[in-house]
Amino acid sequence: MESSGEAGMNDCSGIARTPEPTRQSHPPALIVAGMHRSGTSLTAGILARLGLDLGQQLIPADLTNPRGFYEDAKIVTFHQRAFRRLLPRNASGHIDWGWSENHAINMTSLEQFRQEARQLVAERQSQGVAWGFKDPRTTLLLDFWDSCIEDARFVMVYRAPWLVADSMQRLQAEVFLNNPAYAYHIWREYNERLLNFFLRNRDRCVLINVDALCSQLPRFQKLITDRLGLDLTDVDLSGAVDESLLFRTRDDDPRASLAALAFPECQSLLEKLEQVSDLTEKQSAPKQFPATVPGDRAVKPSNVEVSIVIPTYNDAIYLIESLSSVEKCRICDAEVIIVDDGTEDEESLRILHALSNRGYHIIVQENRGLSAARNTGIANSRGRFVIPLDADNRLCPGFVEAALGAFVARPDLGVVYTDRQLFGKLTGVVHVPEFNLQRLLFGNYIDACAVFRRELWNDLHGYDERLLCWEDWEFWIRAGVQGWTFQHLDRIGFEYRVRTGSLNDRYPTLVARQKLRRHILLNHRQTLFDGIPGRVGVVSSRVERALPGSWKARWKATTTNIYWLLFWEAHGPGGVLTWPWVKYLWTNWVRRLV
Repeated sequence: MESSGEAGMNDCSGIARTPEPTRQSHPPALIVAGMHRSGTSLTAGILARLGLDLGQQLIPADLTNPRGFYEDAKIVTFHQRAFRRLLPRNASGHIDWGWSENHAINMTSLEQFRQEARQLVAERQSQGVAWGFKDPRTTLLLDFWDSCIEDARFVMVYRAPWLVADSMQRLQAEVFLNNPAYAYHIWREYNERLLNFFLRNRDRCVLINVDALCSQLPRFQKLITDRLGLDLTDVDLSGAVDESLLFRTRDDDPRASLAALAFPECQSLLEKLEQVSDLTEKQSAPKQFPATVPGDRAVKPSNVEVSIVIPTYNDAIYLIESLSSVEKCRICDAEVIIVDDGTEDEESLRILHALSNRGYHIIVQENRGLSAARNTGIANSRGRFVIPLDADNRLCPGFVEAALGAFVARPDLGVVYTDRQLFGKLTGVVHVPEFNLQRLLFGNYIDACAVFRRELWNDLHGYDERLLCWEDWEFWIRAGVQGWTFQHLDRIGFEYRVRTGSLNDRYPTLVARQKLRRHILLNHRQTLFDGIPGRVGVVSSRVERALPGSWKARWKATTTNIYWLLFWEAHGPGGVLTWPWVKYLWTNWVRRLV
């Protein structure tokens, strides 16, 4: 297996410059490099405003970069084609960005692309003006391009890894939604290359933290002129930077500390970058935060008000965001319990070990499914109220306090639930209706992330561990049947991540869906029979009353099964006419025809 860290950098540095004896003097070239989603486009836009020619065929702007990428389409295509040739076709990772989990680019193989690269350079040099190009992929090939360009100077851009990871999630690309750890691994690969090249070529490189660029534009201009020797236009850059396009965090954002805990090698690299950077905010060391863990909070067992239970199975990377959201809420008298449901993934195990060392309460059990994991967490919790939070979702500030207020106002209340904000593959707000048991039979609209009394969980004997999916739906049905009251709060209580590989996606077949639904039918046959609506329900009840005793149960079972299984297959959980399917059909077929 080829390494992708320091070894890759050493290979890269072995490329020798091969000047041609017949070369003519050309204007210097300025190359903008840096990890994707780190502000290279913003930096290139400023240089373009100063008069740098970044190319005539630029990649057009899109929703992820409304002001433009400032990327020469020919350079981008060159990099993409080279990466496809240099990395195995079936390599796991993100080949378009030149990164693979198990393979590194063989730098000696780049020689086959040298002539084409020099032709691209010659085309740009022929314009006779200060020129350059920007493509983050250049970061992996800095020595290669340096050996192809007669007089190259470099502007190198970096940003904190947790900010880059957040920006990559906003791309809504499945590769990153399903593998959020890729952000940190690719960040490390790119920035190791960046730092290595910078330390060897300081006299013709400028290294900047893009978050410092916004407040230090005059100094940036001076560095371009004094160190790099480029005589660009002296223009007023006020208004050149739209800071709203740079997602920023508070100085005490817990995500920084959690990311450093999970990926200490990235934190160490960030600190090295900050130490030698020409523009820096000097904020590389993440600030500590009040973690809701027994070791850091003087909470006596009798004073725990809320228990937040987070099951995880091979997805501990998402805990960076879910735990960060909990910390931001700063809920008083709360505890967090993480249940490791038999995790086998090495990276997840490493993150869980780091969290455990930090003091988080982690319970380890063999893999028994989400229902069992929630039951284990709740059984070991101490709070009067419980919040099940999935590892890949995020809690919103104010939700818990509002829910506790509702419980104080209504001592008979069992469950408080809210609307939810979607993020990931889909975005938008899901507004859910007031509680109605008959409506709930038609399909679940109350997410597992709700606040309920511990007495309710005790009364229901927990989640049904025989259900590997839709366990929260069945849990709410049982609560409604047994008379527990629900209250809907008209607010967003949590953020729900929509991604490929969720539990609902694991049961796509008709056989699997029917098996789950039959189990729910057996548990709630009388309730479902009584819940058959309209004339069908009226006729079914009349027939049942008219039949002799031995036939009543058969009629009830047959009618209930036929009606609900057919209805659920069409409209219920996983049904073919549920709104994700309708949206897909509309987007891919109906709208095209119209």
